[in-house]
Amino acid sequence: MNYKKAKQLVYQTAVRLNEVNLIRLSAGNISYRTQDGMVAITPSGVPYNVMTPEDIVVIDFDGNIVDAEENCKQSSEYLLHTSILKRLPDVNGVIHTHSYYAITFAALDKELPPVCIELLVTGAPIPVIPYALPGTLEVGEMAADVLQERPELKGCLLKNHGMVSIGSTLSEAFAYALDIETGARIYHQAIQVGEPELIPQADIEAIRQKYNLIADRPAR
Repeated sequence: MNYKKAKQLVYQTAVRLNEVNLIRLSAGNISYRTQDGMVAITPSGVPYNVMTPEDIVVIDFDGNIVDAEENCKQSSEYLLHTSILKRLPDVNGVIHTHSYYAITFAALDKELPPVCIELLVTGAPIPVIPYALPGTLEVGEMAADVLQERPELKGCLLKNHGMVSIGSTLSEAFAYALDIETGARIYHQAIQVGEPELIPQADIEAIRQKYNLIADRPAR
């Protein structure tokens, strides 16, 4: 199969994430479920400012390389991506960032409450999964667990590590990653000057209805 379009999509998403400072250097990674059920994922150790579409690696769900340029290998965090994609078949895009505000609250082991629309649309409160060594299956399984248990969630924080977002498309996953980071920044700024008030519980369902945020992923 020709993976040119899938590689281009992952590359373009990486460029967009880099432009809004959600990823930098070679920290963070992006994956996309291809039409034939493989995973196109950013390469390991390649800085985003020099990455090309050809550098994107295609693997199967066991991590075996299906298509790659010479000397390119999949992201060291591929188990995070494949775990989520295996468990959530309606998710096609996964983004992992090392964005500043997400890492700040992940380091504090502090969930992000529904203080603004940006967090509400991503399923707030956004939980923090327990710490596990980066690059291990444990990280992926814990992230998949919480995303599977709470169908309204579009992302979660990884303790002392960063954030992961998901979407039916990579564009959705990008938007949710930006929303979570924006919401984290708003929450951080708010607690510098006082105690933020949460969106009233009675209004949350009405807002979700207005923004068409009914969970579309059944719990499994």
